[in-house]
Amino acid sequence: MCHSGFHRAMEPGQKNSPRISQRRCEVAGSTELCVPDLVFSLFPDLVFLSQTNMSQEQTLGDHLVAKLEKAQLVSRLVKQAPPGEFNEVFSDLRMLVDDDGMMCEEAENLCAMHNKDHFTPVQTEGCNVLLTRHNELEENRFLDPQNRVSFKYDHLRRTLSDFQAHHEEDKKGEAWRRTFHEALKAYVGNHYPEGLCSVFIKDTAVRTIFVACIESHQHRSSAFWNGLWRSEWTFALVPSSTSTEVMGNILVQAHYFEDANMHLNVAKDVEETLLVTDKNQTAQEFVKLVEKVENVVQRGLMEEYQHMNGTYLKSFRRQLPITHARLDWEKVVTVRVVEARAIQV
Repeated sequence: MCHSGFHRAMEPGQKNSPRISQRRCEVAGSTELCVPDLVFSLFPDLVFLSQTNMSQEQTLGDHLVAKLEKAQLVSRLVKQAPPGEFNEVFSDLRMLVDDDGMMCEEAENLCAMHNKDHFTPVQTEGCNVLLTRHNELEENRFLDPQNRVSFKYDHLRRTLSDFQAHHEEDKKGEAWRRTFHEALKAYVGNHYPEGLCSVFIKDTAVRTIFVACIESHQHRSSAFWNGLWRSEWTFALVPSSTSTEVMGNILVQAHYFEDANMHLNVAKDVEETLLVTDKNQTAQEFVKLVEKVENVVQRGLMEEYQHMNGTYLKSFRRQLPITHARLDWEKVVTVRVVEARAIQV
């Protein structure tokens, strides 16, 4: 089954726009989109956030507490930002908070949090990896295990720098990781056009932990919608074990905002058993497990769409006239213009 629709990967369209503030904290490719009604409908916390700006008489202690509370609220609100809309949400929050100093201080951390939560792909020559908490070696330094390099990532400017060679000490574990990656890459190539996957390894004293991540998105702001599909799969291998438990998490997000404000958020946790034999067979069984679970989620979404189309969405639409045909408004306007001219003549 080919996962179609909002989670097929495409490069997001970028627009030139003003900086998020006059200080040096610009977000690359940001777009100023002042739609406070949309943001208020998304985030009830904004009522409190806007009210914190109304008090003019505060002690220094109260001011620091209010600033901390605002920073925490902004962080919570940014975590709810739809895919591909971080810049728009940030710009709206900046306008509502009315505190450029605080927003500049928080900009990099907020952007980093958003990128890691959404498995932001980094695809350049010599580097092809997802940004996640699993491959962050230290603050803003990430590992690309497939190309055996680490790099610094500027979340605001979306640039890479300071590449360093990185060699894996566990040769056997790395061989298993690469086998899992190649098998998962083939699956992603068949199901997610332009999608990307990464497999990471974490060694402990008694077991080796693998984390497989998949990301695919479509950012279509010009068509008033954005979407994301991402999944994460974690399992551990212990010497002489014949099976292991796979913990999976699938997140699907979509936002439609043409003359409306509709959000789809689907999160599903799964737990499956994976038989462990040799690395090649185990990798193939793992991919089959992922495909089976994701197909179930995809079919469930399609069935829900059909159900919504005949129930919830139907009540939103204007009913067709008695002829059961759409009215051609362009034709009506043209006829009226012609009639008006005929009267004038």
